[in-house]
Amino acid sequence: MRDLGFFLRLFAPHWLWLAGGILLSLAAALAAIGLLTLSGWFITTSALAGLWVADGAALTFNFMVPAAQIRALAIARTLGRYAERLVTHEATFRALAETRCWFFQRLIPLAPGRLSVLRSGDLLARMTADIDALDALYLRLLAPITVAVIGGSAVVALLYRYSTPISIVVLAAWIVASVITPWFFYRLGRRGSEQVISLSAEYRSGQIDMLQGMTDLLVSGAHHRYFAALNTLSDGLIDVQRGNNRLTAFSSALSLGLSQLTVLAVSMIGVASMREGQLSGPDLALLVFCVFAAFELTAPLPKAMQMLGATKKAAARIRNTAELPSTLTEPEQSVPLPERFDLTIDEVGFRYSETSDWVLQHVSLSIPHGHKIAVLGPSGSGKTTLLHLLMRFYEPVQGHIALAGHDYRNFRSEQLMTCFAVLSQRSQLFAATIKENLLLAKPGATDAELISAVEMAGLETLIRSLPEGMETWVGENGVRVSGGEARRIALARLYLKNAPIVFLDEPTEGLDAATERDVLTALAEFCRNKTIVMATHRPAGLNLVDNIYTIEDQTVKPFQA
Repeated sequence: MRDLGFFLRLFAPHWLWLAGGILLSLAAALAAIGLLTLSGWFITTSALAGLWVADGAALTFNFMVPAAQIRALAIARTLGRYAERLVTHEATFRALAETRCWFFQRLIPLAPGRLSVLRSGDLLARMTADIDALDALYLRLLAPITVAVIGGSAVVALLYRYSTPISIVVLAAWIVASVITPWFFYRLGRRGSEQVISLSAEYRSGQIDMLQGMTDLLVSGAHHRYFAALNTLSDGLIDVQRGNNRLTAFSSALSLGLSQLTVLAVSMIGVASMREGQLSGPDLALLVFCVFAAFELTAPLPKAMQMLGATKKAAARIRNTAELPSTLTEPEQSVPLPERFDLTIDEVGFRYSETSDWVLQHVSLSIPHGHKIAVLGPSGSGKTTLLHLLMRFYEPVQGHIALAGHDYRNFRSEQLMTCFAVLSQRSQLFAATIKENLLLAKPGATDAELISAVEMAGLETLIRSLPEGMETWVGENGVRVSGGEARRIALARLYLKNAPIVFLDEPTEGLDAATERDVLTALAEFCRNKTIVMATHRPAGLNLVDNIYTIEDQTVKPFQA
């Protein structure tokens, strides 16, 4: 329950919305109970009105007052239900938005070091489906339980005014319906609801892996086996969900049966009280209808508690990711950034875990400010890992890296990021406009700076040809622009940031000859006074650099032609 308590505290900034939703739910529930209770009394009293009693007198009552009260309760119930839906869902959306922002903020220091060990599909499931599952924390648990406790107490207090035995019977039945039965179904459904969260996350991860690796699956002829494994996982998920649905149906039937038995017991006690002259006919109708209506408050509790396991599992998965320790050690007080940006790599060794093989060992390099180097090597040789170490995505296991003589660990990560600009083989574009994608590099950039970056990247012709110019939507992962255009947008982003150190990771991979030539020409002009560290396995672009190195046997050596 600690995980659920943690997220309830995270919801605290929106307590007014949360409390307002609960109050409206309670008001609507009490209006519904009052409407049925008063209607039962009113109909019974109306039926008895005008009858002649033994002494010849007629039973009369004020017709107008209860009729007006019934209309008021009907209107209050309708408006209350509508307002309760609006406020509770607004409160839920605000709380989930707060949770997503918190979760994303916690992920930023973990990227990419810690997050690299997670499957992208599983991480996506935690960011979306698991956080969505937390809506049950308020909508299905906190609000219904609060309303049931307060509403049930009010009903029992009302019944006590008319009949102590009836109030005791209803209180006992209420405890069974709102405490024992939900706990029973929580125990029965916990395993299944937890399995739904785990299997759903695994199934989503499998789908994403399939889409990302479809080409490899088709080429290797392994797609049939992968589809079969995914279908087996889907069948297992459906079986678990079917079992959960059976429990839900059983819990609804049990709750309904318990309410009917309670109504029957109240009726029997009420009839006995009428014979003794303790209750009138309209009073008995009032009590029966009140009890019948009040059990609507307990109806959602067994199902909610049955799914509590899923909510707890989702909360634990989110916290387990968010509370992963960072791979970086941030200084309590950082040193200011220097005026020169000399890089020094001193006897650096790195591996991704204590049990994995060494990726780099005994790497030593000196890269003066403005110097340009290229590191050659086949895929998997450690080129990208070296760039990640230089960008401080990871800490070296051995040795150290320094900027202007200061160990990287003396700077905060966000400080170092201002010194680096990156152009990689995969130009990541987000589902936004061209302008918004450019502003990622420099959120406060002026229009003049944007235009300059666009011109330097050779994007002005494309921008002029688009009806909406830089406000053109590029689509998910930039699907509405070509690969060359996406690379030019990434290049413009590089120019806009204008950092003193530029990292190039296979910058022309996948480009046609003309685009490759244009990109390299633009880079040569832009990086004239900047430091360049380029990782590549192709000869293209080597005319940009002063020195060439190669990775052999996990270390970096001068290139021998």
